[in-house]
Amino acid sequence: MSPSALPRPLGRYTLLRRLAVGGMAEVFLAKAQNDSGFEKRVAIKSLHALAEGSDEAPSLAAEAKLAVRLAHPNIVQTFDLGHEDGTDFIVMEYVEGLDAQSLVDVLRGEGRLLPPALAAFIIAEVCRGLDHAHRCEGEDGRPVGVIHRDVSPQNVLLSAAGEVKLADFGIAKTKARASDPDARVIKGKYFYMSPEQARADPLDRRSDIYSAGVVLWELLTGERLHDAPDVRTLLERVRRADVPLPSVRRPIVPAVLDAIVARATARRPAERYPDAASMARELETHLGAEAALRWRPELASLVAAIRAGASEACRPGASSPVPRTRDGASTRCAPGRATPGPARLRYGLADGRPTLAGLRSPARADAAWFWWAAFGTCAVALLAIAWFLHGA
Repeated sequence: MSPSALPRPLGRYTLLRRLAVGGMAEVFLAKAQNDSGFEKRVAIKSLHALAEGSDEAPSLAAEAKLAVRLAHPNIVQTFDLGHEDGTDFIVMEYVEGLDAQSLVDVLRGEGRLLPPALAAFIIAEVCRGLDHAHRCEGEDGRPVGVIHRDVSPQNVLLSAAGEVKLADFGIAKTKARASDPDARVIKGKYFYMSPEQARADPLDRRSDIYSAGVVLWELLTGERLHDAPDVRTLLERVRRADVPLPSVRRPIVPAVLDAIVARATARRPAERYPDAASMARELETHLGAEAALRWRPELASLVAAIRAGASEACRPGASSPVPRTRDGASTRCAPGRATPGPARLRYGLADGRPTLAGLRSPARADAAWFWWAAFGTCAVALLAIAWFLHGA
């Protein structure tokens, strides 16, 4: 949808401004208004016209049905699922602030880094949200088995009040969705995948813990953990899970945070934290008593300063790119930009923000090449033996 077509109504909502755009969906700032004049600002995620009728539509419904069960201060709340004028959409809490990736980008551009304690506070809050999602129960009282699969800085929203909220359960996996026909399809952002996710192996909650550890590493260092010239090389590095201690890149990082990152990003899931709450507790122990009372105002102040600095760039007529996040509520302005088509694979290694619509794991192909190579080697060996015996 062109920003020039806004504002416009969508059912009982009014779309005001585009916040983010991805390959299959867009996120808008909108307002809900009733007959008595009550207004509330919300974020609306809607599918592109090209995605309507595709397998993304039931995925959007599944996301809404899952997310509406996740009522937690550290998770973006979902209010409604709707269909109007041929458009499927979900209505979410609007987080007035920015995402963690934007925070790191701005600070890096100013030659600054996050205080290590503030990075630890952000991830402790993320882990609290993750733990709630992982423990989510269905109507029968049994665990749903939620795995987010897309824990990344772009999906960590930081509000102007210093709140930390995890967004985008669009590719989350549950026991009910375990029979996914695309079970061997890698979904998520390459840079933040666990080794098992990058192999398209079966996952459990410890995969999200690994991703949270990678995000913590990047918040501490201000750098990208993995870098590679192409997707295959990048996936190989992710599968090796070679994560240097943050203090190697930034010496002021305390040893306790080195240890927490090392455990969270262990190659073998059994060596990681058993649950996100355990990781949160260690981070909170490091921060000390009443950590939230100290660090939430610090975060609010930092977000407010960055938003104030960005306000000039977001004045009417200003030109800045639409944030290419899967979800979220970045407050940067959103001028017109062509809507990308529903490509099967979308990534941009240059800016470190790849998002996969689906990439089939090369694990099976690698295995096939192994057996073909073994067969060829045996055949050559047998021919050599036969030639030797015949010559003798």
